[in-house]
Amino acid sequence: MPASITGNGIGARGPRRPGLDAEQRALWNWVNVQNLDSYLQEVYAYYVGKGIYTIALTRGLNLLTVGFVISFSTFLLACLDYSSIHDHTQLSNVIIPQCVSRFSGWTFLFFAGFGAFYIWQCVSYVYGIIRLIDMYRFYTHLLGIPDADIQTISWPTVVSRISKIRESNALTAAALSSSMAGSKMEQKLDAHDIANRIMRQENYLIALFNKELLDLSLPLSLLPLPSFINVKTSPGGGTLTRALEWNLRFCVMEFFCDPYGRPRQVFLKERNSKVLIEGLKRRFIFMGFINAIFAPFIVLYLLMYSFFRYFEEYHKNPSSIGGRQYTPLAQWKFREFNELPHLFTRRMHQSYPFATEYISQFPSSKIAAIMHFVSFVAGAFAAVLLLATVINPDVFLGFEITPHRSVLFYLGLFGSILAVSRGMVPDERTVFDPELVMRDVVAFTHYMPTEWRDQLHSKTIHAEFGKLYEMKIMIFAQELLSVLLTPFILWFSLPACAPKIIDFFREFTVHVDGLGYVCSFAVFDFKRHGNINYGAPTTQGDERYMSKEGKMEKSFLNFKAAHPEWIPTDPAGSLYLSRMAEINAQTNSPVAHATPSAFRRSKSRGRIPPLPQAIPSMHLPPPAHPPPTNIAERAQLYDRALQKSMNRRRKPLPRASGSPSTVAEDVEGEEAPSELGDSYVREVRPAGGVEASTVDDGMAVDELADGGVMGLLADIYDRRRAVL
Repeated sequence: MPASITGNGIGARGPRRPGLDAEQRALWNWVNVQNLDSYLQEVYAYYVGKGIYTIALTRGLNLLTVGFVISFSTFLLACLDYSSIHDHTQLSNVIIPQCVSRFSGWTFLFFAGFGAFYIWQCVSYVYGIIRLIDMYRFYTHLLGIPDADIQTISWPTVVSRISKIRESNALTAAALSSSMAGSKMEQKLDAHDIANRIMRQENYLIALFNKELLDLSLPLSLLPLPSFINVKTSPGGGTLTRALEWNLRFCVMEFFCDPYGRPRQVFLKERNSKVLIEGLKRRFIFMGFINAIFAPFIVLYLLMYSFFRYFEEYHKNPSSIGGRQYTPLAQWKFREFNELPHLFTRRMHQSYPFATEYISQFPSSKIAAIMHFVSFVAGAFAAVLLLATVINPDVFLGFEITPHRSVLFYLGLFGSILAVSRGMVPDERTVFDPELVMRDVVAFTHYMPTEWRDQLHSKTIHAEFGKLYEMKIMIFAQELLSVLLTPFILWFSLPACAPKIIDFFREFTVHVDGLGYVCSFAVFDFKRHGNINYGAPTTQGDERYMSKEGKMEKSFLNFKAAHPEWIPTDPAGSLYLSRMAEINAQTNSPVAHATPSAFRRSKSRGRIPPLPQAIPSMHLPPPAHPPPTNIAERAQLYDRALQKSMNRRRKPLPRASGSPSTVAEDVEGEEAPSELGDSYVREVRPAGGVEASTVDDGMAVDELADGGVMGLLADIYDRRRAVL
């Protein structure tokens, strides 16, 4: 996923007033907010951090962790005489006395710099505690959420209470009714506006990755690369690491935004483009030199920190060394506009079991045979040593098989080899159906490129997905190498992207009253950025202004599902929901009694026709009332029809014996999200890539479903029903 969002606190509050009690001070801070973006980011960080005590403890332990890694690493590397270990049996005899005095000048300079940095972090920690106390008062007294409940309350509930503060407090209401046009208390605070303020910068980054404007590939002519480093040279290609992501935030977003996190208006004028392009190029090159200077120290710290952190995990479970996770680039590709980090993290965690299953759908018979042999040999050695130890423990526990290597050492060695080799042998009972499993992955990642359609079973798609869902050890190796290679990307690859980046900021930034300048994709402007292939009510035909793979349309529906009480203010958004409701009602009812397993089995036997053609008996009854004349009436009608349809679909359905369960339970007790990016409407999955008959204004149902809009629509109305 991604890093948590925290406010910088710059100008977050007005001057403090002495003599106020806790509730009055909380209300005073809220009414006198100077930087609403920063304040809401702190509100969200407090929610994600689970309250004042958890946040304070976590930050304090992080400080102790950094101090421990530096001090313990220094002791291991500089204060022990390893050459004399064999001649002594006590630690005190191999410790170098006054080892710090033997440091070179550069080493002293490094520790002086680190000491100053660490002291500053401690001061920031104390200042952060003061801000946490203010946030504690805000949650406790204004939102009515005690610290004990913050771990279980939902974010939409927090948002709704923030929106109602002005109505429930006389002081806030008076400020709201002030005649000062454009005052800060006139700033909008519904769910959509709060998400836009919290993610003002993240939305731009999501759009940059979606439009593939960042070249993160290495200059191939400069240096040879290991085979596991991705050197894809297509637009938007390359390997993204945390180090490179931090540099992108600093070079691009800190350049584009002012100290308050808001876009600089100078970027919106075309006459400034040339100067801005040169300035961005200089930032890239300058940061390349900074990264090159500090690269050796960063690599050393990462090595020591990772060793201390992961040794116990791999020692306890050696097979976890082959575990996988999504790469940072994959997470930015999967992230949606206005999707807050905790919602995105939950969605990704729900996809991990299916992603792992998909990777295992392509086992190598050669590797499996070799691992069978390795596990047999390692198991034989381990069994003999274990049996000998049980029979005569006094003799064999101290018995050295090789010089200075006892039976216990080889038991651990062969046991680790056995665990790793067994983990690489596929289960013989596994049923291989990669297309089926990938559709389960798409249900949560919402990512299905057009070129993947009808190719989910191929080794090519497996390899492409493997680059997004990489082994953890490979991601770690890339992180280490990235520290050394990031300067080359900043020097040679990214400067060429500067013109496109500057043009993007100018063309995709809009001003919203009460909100300020934001990314136009995050506003859900269907008329300007809508894609008719994903059901958007638009006449836009220029692909340059559309998001790729229906990202904006999916983000809109995903946001609506996460915030069921939110009502779009744009008529085009309401029309889009109405259109999707109509299509969902037409495609759900005739197949209300079909199960996912039955549909999948029929799909595996052969390609089925599109839904309208697959069910020729589908005839909608004539309406009992005259058709509604406006969007609101149509939406209410569709809502009632959908609720009846969902009630029918929720009835217990018979499941065929032995059919695999495909429903993943939500970790927070909510319904599992529906599939996006491919055809899926809960229990019904139209065949992807099949020509469908036209519905309504000529748009193909299959095209709309491939955009992922129909499945999520059911989720939207399910959650709306839950709050009615």
